[in-house]
Amino acid sequence: MLKKIIVGLLCAGTFLYADFLDDDMDGVSNEEDKCPNSAFSDIVGADGCKVDSVVFKKEHHFDISVGLSYSKSDDTQSDNAQNFSLGYYYGNFSSYLYTSNTNLQNGQSGVDDTTLSFYYKKADNEILYKAGAGFYLPTSDINNNQTDYFLSAKILYYLDDYDFSIELQHTFMKDIDTKDTNRLSLSGGYILSDKAYTSLTYTTQDSIYEDEEELQNATLYLNYFFDTHWFVSGEFSLGLSNSATNEYVGMRVGYYF
Repeated sequence: MLKKIIVGLLCAGTFLYADFLDDDMDGVSNEEDKCPNSAFSDIVGADGCKVDSVVFKKEHHFDISVGLSYSKSDDTQSDNAQNFSLGYYYGNFSSYLYTSNTNLQNGQSGVDDTTLSFYYKKADNEILYKAGAGFYLPTSDINNNQTDYFLSAKILYYLDDYDFSIELQHTFMKDIDTKDTNRLSLSGGYILSDKAYTSLTYTTQDSIYEDEEELQNATLYLNYFFDTHWFVSGEFSLGLSNSATNEYVGMRVGYYF
């Protein structure tokens, strides 16, 4: 008896489905559907066309990127490096892991110190406040290399498609024969399109060594999103002081999810 009931229900369902075909499963039959390819997240009207959509919120996001860079200190010294970064985002919190491997012109190569940083941001209308802290982990093979750490604060002001920011960072150096440093960055950015952004930054920073002049740089940055996931970024930095690297060129390819 139960078998007959199940078969009967299946047959009834088949006839009902044949009478009410809805290929895009939006609740409107194919015969009445004026928008036959509605997305699964669309909320449709009686005609089958979108009137709203369901937003699926994902709280945790990541990005991962790899890059190459070339730097030139003077006419006789140039280096290249490969780098890797991983970012994590949750609400107003974010963290980053960055590491690189440098190849010197003399044939030597090695892993640089690894940066691990944490940030919290708070928006107030057109102004964004961002505070951070992090570590420079001693992954390079320098003798007596110690973990250094830093604190940072940034204020960013939005004006239509432009933004302007000032950032301060203090680094507590624990390596032998080094001193604590301060860094000041002034930046102006512009949204070129819904996929592209560019900025120009001036940076001045204390040398980690006594009796050496400040390092000053000007950096042009460009970021472009191919879609909601894939992006590429590039930067060109020019040294403005004798102690700074004369030229730096870098490019990264990344994936956001």
